[in-house]
Amino acid sequence: MWVIRWILITILLLALVGFMGQNQDELVDIRFFAWESPDIELAYALFIAFVAGVFVHLLFSVVRQFQLQAEIGRLKRQIRKLHEEVESLRNLAIEEDLYPPNITDTPGSGYPQPEDGSR
Repeated sequence: MWVIRWILITILLLALVGFMGQNQDELVDIRFFAWESPDIELAYALFIAFVAGVFVHLLFSVVRQFQLQAEIGRLKRQIRKLHEEVESLRNLAIEEDLYPPNITDTPGSGYPQPEDGSR
């Protein structure tokens, strides 16, 4: 999958360089709200826009990476807590708290019987 991504990035960069090379003589002015740039070549304007897009993407990617790392840490703590709970349950005595205190087993019956002998 990473090979396909790098191929697409390479094609995009080659197309950008080719477009910039074919439009070297074009002058444009850029307006951003009240700000207006002096006339610059179209190739430089495209390059600046591309670099700005890369930085914006990098910013969002870093923020997302921090969110994912925090989520991984939270899930690891939860897994550790659940492992400790499972271990504590494994270490309980098998017959501890299985029957209420007034019920005992009668040998050979297979079922718990009341203490007073009535059925």
